[in-house]
Amino acid sequence: MRRYLLLALLFTGVAVHAEDSLRVGDRVLSLGDSAAKVQELLGQPVVRTLLDGQNGGLTNNQVSGSEQWQYLQDGKTVYIIITDGKVSDIETKYN
Repeated sequence: MRRYLLLALLFTGVAVHAEDSLRVGDRVLSLGDSAAKVQELLGQPVVRTLLDGQNGGLTNNQVSGSEQWQYLQDGKTVYIIITDGKVSDIETKYN
């Protein structure tokens, strides 16, 4: 009985995976890549959140401190953390 309960929980839970890279078509986004490369491969994020408690004053193409950029892709949400203009973390949440 426990085995079936565990399987049910595994299939109904939301999975989040941290990765070192993300395949985008035939190209790859990796940790350490520039914010410009993220925008080149994925476009503008759906949500852009400042993580350092900073406020306003940035245009769409400026990056300061740490930011979390969110992208929706094929039933999943991809979170890209940009720190000092470079990719520092990539996480995928399967919806």
